[in-house]
Order: sequence, then structure tokens, then C-alpha cells
Amino acid sequence: MKIKTSSLKWLSLLALVPAVTAETIVYKVDPVHSGVEFKIRHFLSKVPGTFNNFSGEIHYDKDHPEKSKAKGEVKIASVDTNSEKRDSHLKGDDFFTASQYPVMTFESTQWEKVDDDEFEVTGDLTMAGQTHPVTFDLEFIGEMEKPDGSVISGWHGTTTIDRTKWGVSYGTPAVGEEVEIELNIEAPRQ
Repeated sequence: MKIKTSSLKWLSLLALVPAVTAETIVYKVDPVHSGVEFKIRHFLSKVPGTFNNFSGEIHYDKDHPEKSKAKGEVKIASVDTNSEKRDSHLKGDDFFTASQYPVMTFESTQWEKVDDDEFEVTGDLTMAGQTHPVTFDLEFIGEMEKPDGSVISGWHGTTTIDRTKWGVSYGTPAVGEEVEIELNIEAPRQ
């Protein structure tokens, strides 16, 4: 088979074009400017709470979001519901059993693009010694450069879980089964 001279010229030019590869950007969660919050119904109202000690990373591939990954870790002892008595109860055997399971973790297994900067991120949530899949609705708010030249990103995620799937069923029905979780994340580029 003969290749025309003009075809060889085009092939030569293509060889000079650098290969374009998708860039995976790594962001590390800034716990000082982020929050891991939750709400659970107690009788008729929803009681808010937060975890004050957490960490995480996001490996984001904008061109191929399905290749992105996220993982996070929360220290159960840092639970804060604005009541020391309730916090102690939550750390105990009726709820988190923090002495035996001091950490709650999430690690993504799938990213699915829903809209330009919106994703359904499914992963494994491990809590109280059990692991079950959870899907977060995650929004990439954007990036900006700070005056010091560093680049930060913003993320917002929500999900609702049934706590009884993890064996945390104390207090039902006075204490609701559904827990609303909200993540407000500021994460610098690494």
C-alpha cells in the first residue's frame, strides 16, 4: 500500500502536536474553612450537629469526571450538637461506639456527571463498624486564586442516609432514622 506524500506531511505535523492529557487536580480539604454538618429529627424538630475534626482529599479530572476520586475521614469524638450530655451519649454504645470505632470514613467508587459542575458521587461510608454505599449530590462551586498566589476550590455536597443500616437504631421512633448530611468544603490545590 502506497501512502501519498501529502498524507505523510499531515502525519508528520500530527507527530509534532503534543499529546493532550487530562489533568487530575488534587485538592486537600481545609478544615478551618469547611464544615461537616448533619440534622436528625427529634420528635417534631430537626436537631443540628457538626463534626469538628475531619480531613479529606478530592482528585478531580474536569475532562473525565468519571475518573475523579474523593475520600474523607471524620473523628467521631469531635461530634458537637451544642450539648455535652447529648454528645457523650452519641459517642457511646447506643450510637457511634466511638471507643471501638473512632473514625467514620467515605471513599468514592463512582462519579457520574449530572450537569456542568454537578455530580452524583457514590462511595462506601464506613460507620460503627459497617460499610454501605452512599450517594452524594456534589457541586463544584469553582476555583479562585488568593492574594498569596495559591488556588482554592469550593464544593457543596448533600445526602440523606438511614442510620439503621449501620446498626445505629437507638431511640427510634422518637429519634428519626434519616440523617441529612451537608458538606461545605474549601480545598486548596496541592
